[in-house]
Amino acid sequence: MEAFKRKDIVGIVHELGILISFIGFIMVLPTIVGYYYNEPTYYFFYPSLLIILIGIIIHKFTKPIDIKLKHAMIISALAWLLASLIGSIPFFLGIPYFSYLDGVFESMSAWTTTGFTLISNVESLPNALQFWRSLEQWIGGIGVLVMVISILSKTGTSAYYRAEAREEKILPSTTNTVKKIWQIYLLYTLIGIGLLYLTGLPIWDAINICMCGISTGGMSIKNSSFPYNTLAKIVMISIMMVGGIVSFNVHHKILTGKWIEDIQSKVGILIIGVSSIIIMLSSNIDLVDAIFTVVSAMTSTGYSTVSIPNLGNLSLFLLILIMMVGGATGTTTGGIKLIRLIIMIKSFYYNLYRTILPHNAIICKKIGKNMLSSNLIIDAYVVGFVYVLHYIITTLFLISMGYDPFKSFFESVSLVANMGLSVNIVNHSLNPLGKILGIFMMWVGRLEFISIYIFLFYLLKNILKKKNN
Repeated sequence: MEAFKRKDIVGIVHELGILISFIGFIMVLPTIVGYYYNEPTYYFFYPSLLIILIGIIIHKFTKPIDIKLKHAMIISALAWLLASLIGSIPFFLGIPYFSYLDGVFESMSAWTTTGFTLISNVESLPNALQFWRSLEQWIGGIGVLVMVISILSKTGTSAYYRAEAREEKILPSTTNTVKKIWQIYLLYTLIGIGLLYLTGLPIWDAINICMCGISTGGMSIKNSSFPYNTLAKIVMISIMMVGGIVSFNVHHKILTGKWIEDIQSKVGILIIGVSSIIIMLSSNIDLVDAIFTVVSAMTSTGYSTVSIPNLGNLSLFLLILIMMVGGATGTTTGGIKLIRLIIMIKSFYYNLYRTILPHNAIICKKIGKNMLSSNLIIDAYVVGFVYVLHYIITTLFLISMGYDPFKSFFESVSLVANMGLSVNIVNHSLNPLGKILGIFMMWVGRLEFISIYIFLFYLLKNILKKKNN
């Protein structure tokens, strides 16, 4: 792969100008919330105007190019980074004890729907800042790029779509697929808000909690994460499962009256059932709380109704395994994904089966009604290996900082897989190097590594090229 030419860089910056303006426009929404609650809004209003202006200038004075996959990968990687760098400004300006690094961590956690927070007292935040955290997660749930693909449709939308690891199409056209995902997402958000309100939650709580739940982000507007009644817990379990277990493709078929048997949903529900019973018995907690915790872990939401550090070691280890895998593809969840786990198990089974068959026997490898190709198997193992490698690297780093090995492993998996459940290693007192590592791991985990490392590769290649010249 050759280094990028000047026109490639200019073309990438051109497309990012649209994204920067888009982020500036959505920062206006918390400003409206602040005005409604008679709160200071300078840390939203003025930055939003400046960001919109910068985005427009960048887009106007740069030229577009024919977007190829390599460009889309770079744009995808930079989009999440820029969104976090820009989204951190209100946290930095609005929270007295927050450094800019703290703001970037908080914003990256929100955009990537990880759900970790460095804020010590969430309930003391202005409503505008609470809403901004929720809004970042809600938009981040279906992806910043997915939201703006329709704007960028003239420059190869399919490349953008693939760059975000969302290859499952609902409709033949990528643009129509994205629009349909948006419609489904908005519909379920409105239904979720209504159901939570009917359980007795104040409308403000229902809006924010649902936005964070359907996006599987999990940041809360309460210090104790999810301090609501049992009925609200049950509704939230459903919302989290909709966001993280059932893919948008299945939602579309259900809503259009075409039922589909989804193997990921079946396996996910089986894991939830078995794991919940084990955790209930091993940690002596209520069944609803056990189910809530497991669903929150599998869907990468990160809400909790029990004290995670106080759970038994068996429960914590089981949650680690669940977080490593995550939910279904085509959802807002993180982790390796259920389908890759199923592919790895199936391929292992077929390899064992081959040993008892004649040498020239032909095995028809399938998952449900679909053929299991060698490329799918290789992809599953490669992505799984890269996830595990990053889990180990992050764990070793935290151990080197003096943290307990078991808790370090739990926190590392939660960071890389964008889960957000915590054993209290990640907090405001975390070493700055730990915060930088956390930002990087949430970033690479959200985009499943490829986009980020392609960006870093081209960045290094261009730097070396300049030095040689």
